[in-house]
Amino acid sequence: MKSMSGSTALALGVTALVMAFAALGGAEALGAHPWWAVRTGLVGAPIGLALYLLARMAGLAPIGRAALALAGLALALASAGFGKRRFAASLAEDALAGRFWFFGWFAVFAMTCMLLLALVSLVRRG
Repeated sequence: MKSMSGSTALALGVTALVMAFAALGGAEALGAHPWWAVRTGLVGAPIGLALYLLARMAGLAPIGRAALALAGLALALASAGFGKRRFAASLAEDALAGRFWFFGWFAVFAMTCMLLLALVSLVRRG
């Protein structure tokens, strides 16, 4: 049986850490709704791993991958924050704001995972 490369093991480890953070209450502590907070990390982190791999296969340099993930994280945090505020202000009537809050958190975990993977790649390069 072929063994896993160090890079693959590290990428899976980083993804697992992001997922564990959400599973242990990190997402809820940061502002995700308790009903779906854990799911955001368990689904979002593997999406971030896939996006990282796509960016890497597309030939994007590590610094470019980090910049892309950082920009995505900023947009995701803005989306989640905006959605939460609007949803709460509408007394749970604004469904679109609820969707921004909900999907914003999936994007937060996806971009966090992608950013961490890009930073690990930068550190490992030199």
